[in-house]
Amino acid sequence: MPFLTLDTPLVYSLKPRIISRGFTVGVEQEKRVVAGTVWHSQASSGMRPLLLIGHQETEHKDASEVHDWMHIMCGKYGFVVAAIDGPIHGQRRVGTTEEDLLKKEFDQLWNDGDESISPMVLDWKLTVDALCELTEVDSRCIGYFGLSMGTAYGLEVVATDLRISAAILGQWGTHRAHQERQLKAARRINCPLEFYVFEKDMNLKYQKELFDTFRSNEKEWHTYPKITLLKNSKTIETITNFFVVQLLDRYLY
Repeated sequence: MPFLTLDTPLVYSLKPRIISRGFTVGVEQEKRVVAGTVWHSQASSGMRPLLLIGHQETEHKDASEVHDWMHIMCGKYGFVVAAIDGPIHGQRRVGTTEEDLLKKEFDQLWNDGDESISPMVLDWKLTVDALCELTEVDSRCIGYFGLSMGTAYGLEVVATDLRISAAILGQWGTHRAHQERQLKAARRINCPLEFYVFEKDMNLKYQKELFDTFRSNEKEWHTYPKITLLKNSKTIETITNFFVVQLLDRYLY
């Protein structure tokens, strides 16, 4: 079993208040340790659904966009939300955090080989194993949300962890390296799923090819203008409704 070390809780001055705790996860026999953050509403009681957020290649586990989604899912709907750093991001990073350089380094890491995929999948598995031991988390109701790099690693996470029962992926396609490995993972995914892409993306046909590969009986294809999801009220509503219906409503009823 992985060990879980939780930092002292921090409380946001919001209504409802949200508890934030940094954590580390690892296995005593291994040198690998994963750093992450978990949030939940102070107003929520008992076990709640868990939403995992896989950040994009220019971000990290505590990036502003991760926080924005966390506030929606925790503050409004009472989810427990968790995120961990990518392979060269956040607490794992040495050197500059400039977005252009981060994207360039991730692209190089991805194109040079698939050695970063299995470690990230293991990191998420260890994280889910540990978080399911928390009294706030209902291990029967787990979702995954990650676009771009969040999909690059999330495909195999969702495919191999059967505790994840709903997922939102997107902004990724078969034109990227390791397409056979990723298509193999996509063929194993049969949970309810939504896939988000930019409406005028030059790689739409490759993204559609990946989407068509999912085995899910419940899957939807969504396009939206090339702006952050958080500036599109319709898309925010669609995403939150998806997780509420797939995880929270089923949990309550």
